[in-house]
Amino acid sequence: MIDEGKTELIAIGKLKPHPANPRKGNVDAIVESIKVNGFYGSLVVQKSTMFILAGNHRWQAAKRVGMTSIPCMVIDVDDTQAKKILLADNRTSDFATYDNDELTKLLREVISEETLAGTGFDAHDLDKLLADVTDEPNAKRKRNLEPFHYCYWLVKAPISEQGRVSMILSESLDAIDGVDIASATN
Repeated sequence: MIDEGKTELIAIGKLKPHPANPRKGNVDAIVESIKVNGFYGSLVVQKSTMFILAGNHRWQAAKRVGMTSIPCMVIDVDDTQAKKILLADNRTSDFATYDNDELTKLLREVISEETLAGTGFDAHDLDKLLADVTDEPNAKRKRNLEPFHYCYWLVKAPISEQGRVSMILSESLDAIDGVDIASATN
C-alpha cells in the first residue's frame, strides 16, 4: 500500500526528474498553459529520492517560467513501486481518447470567448476536427457550425482552363448572396 502523503510546497531545486522516465513531453505547450492559466495540480514525488514520478514536464515548465516552489504530493514508496507509478502515470494517459463532438463544442466555446491560447490546441487542430463533419448528419454528428460563417473552396485547374472553370462557378453561384469567386495563378 502506498503512503499517500500530503501536498506541500517544495523548492523546485530540491526536486529531480526521474532518470528512468521514458516520456518525452511538449514542455513549450505546458509553459504556455502556465502563463495563461497559472500552475494547477501537484507533482507526485518519491520521498527517499525526491524523484518526480508524475509531472516531470510540468516541473520543467515551472522552472522555465521562474517558479521557485511547486505543489507536490510526497509519497513513501520503494524504487520498484516508484517505477511502476512512473510507468502507470505515463501509460494510462495513452489509453485516453476524445469525444470529438464534445471536444469541438468545447473548443468553439473557448475560441468564441477569447483564443485557444493555453489550451494546447490551435486553429489547425480545430480545422482537423471540423473536417470530420459528415454530409449526412446523424444523432452523434450534429454540429452547430456557428460562429464559422463562411466556407472557402480551393479549385485546382490548369491555367488554360481557368477561364472556363471561373465561368462555370460564376453561372452556378451567381444566385447565392454572399458568394465571391476569387482566382489566382501560380
